[in-house]
Amino acid sequence: MRFFPAPAIAVTALLVGGLARAQDEAKPPSPPDFLDRKQPLPKALLEKKAENRYLTGIPLIGVDPEIGPVVGAQLQFYDNGPRNSPFFAYAPYRQQIQVGAQTNVQGNFRNAFLTFDQPYIDETPWRIRSYVGYTENKFRNYFGTGEQSLDPLHYPGRSQTFHGIKSFKDALDDNVGGATWEDYVSYQQRLFLGAVNLEYDLLGGLLRPLVGFQFGRMGVTDYSDRTIHGAIEQETKLAEDDRLGKIEGFDGGWDNSVRVGLAYDTRDYEPDPSSGILAQAFVSGAFRALGSEFNYGQATFGVTGYTPVIPGYDRLIAVGNAVYSVRFGDVPFYAMNRLPLPRDEVRTGLGGFPTLRGYSSYRFVGDVTLGADAELRWNFSEFVVWDQRLKTALATFADTGRVFDSAGDFSTHDWKSSYGVGLRLAWNLATVISFDYGISREGAFFYMQLGQPF
Repeated sequence: MRFFPAPAIAVTALLVGGLARAQDEAKPPSPPDFLDRKQPLPKALLEKKAENRYLTGIPLIGVDPEIGPVVGAQLQFYDNGPRNSPFFAYAPYRQQIQVGAQTNVQGNFRNAFLTFDQPYIDETPWRIRSYVGYTENKFRNYFGTGEQSLDPLHYPGRSQTFHGIKSFKDALDDNVGGATWEDYVSYQQRLFLGAVNLEYDLLGGLLRPLVGFQFGRMGVTDYSDRTIHGAIEQETKLAEDDRLGKIEGFDGGWDNSVRVGLAYDTRDYEPDPSSGILAQAFVSGAFRALGSEFNYGQATFGVTGYTPVIPGYDRLIAVGNAVYSVRFGDVPFYAMNRLPLPRDEVRTGLGGFPTLRGYSSYRFVGDVTLGADAELRWNFSEFVVWDQRLKTALATFADTGRVFDSAGDFSTHDWKSSYGVGLRLAWNLATVISFDYGISREGAFFYMQLGQPF
């Protein structure tokens, strides 16, 4: 039998104990039972996640593709909690508050909003998300509704069609004998919108049912017969469709609805995923009994998948996204373009960020919306500046989509597509800023937005 001297035994014990403690510290604390099937954040990501509270903010100074030069700011307040919390490795954050405001130089656009998001309230499966905001846009786009919006750009003042949005807008601006069509595809929108959603984790943290309520007040001002730059504005597209009985909601009004939904979520990190799936089903109903001007419903289904292109290399991520939305009942025209999912109450389509980048916003609107997107994201650099962790990524993307007049319609023809490149900047992991340049058959637009497109 071989004996070890006492000092050697003591040193060995210290080494073994230290190794065990290091392994325990490296391993995330066990989650509560209601998250026992949810995967923790990847180790490399977990090591970079900031503890407790911090603030990020970005100035919104640039040129919007359609409303011109804009100024403003957005602030994001986060509370991640302590590293030894059992939720630190499983929640994107313990609390998030966002506030923002912006306006354009001409003063014909302004927007302000406040959001609140708190997963696992009081260490329970409950999550609350809320949004309140006001937007005023004196030149909100309206190109028609239904499959007629798929037609080439045209207006009654000329018999020709236009292939590009710039040549189309230039023609609208013409003053012909004291008449103009300058605002033919525009109207003034004033929208106050609020929403509250409650979610609850099931299936070990993978399944989340949702209930919620949305309220809104829409103000609409049409420009027909107004004097613009010394010329009389002719009948707008919005007034024309109202006169022909093609739309509801010409006078605006209250738009209040209740909603239920279900999400299946295996993403590794919610604000900027590198793997996993998010599948959602979302049904809402607006009723006069709730104070709404119209009775109508909407069902939206979406799925987004993320996967490394090369196994084990999480810097090159392929992303696929698809969304289908159908509306029924007396749907007002201003509700036909909404794709309201819990993470983005004001998401719209098809056209603009984040759907058909390169087309004008709200370009294609109908009772049925079908869209798909593909992106390749390459995280090429990570660095620290003044204790702030930054990550940059390049993206290439392709978008496609179409609207239909009813749920029973489908066609492989006349789908609209666009493509482009982008730069993404992640600040302390959770704040992602997207710079995208989209190209379509009608033109090209540059976007600066907060968050990944999907």
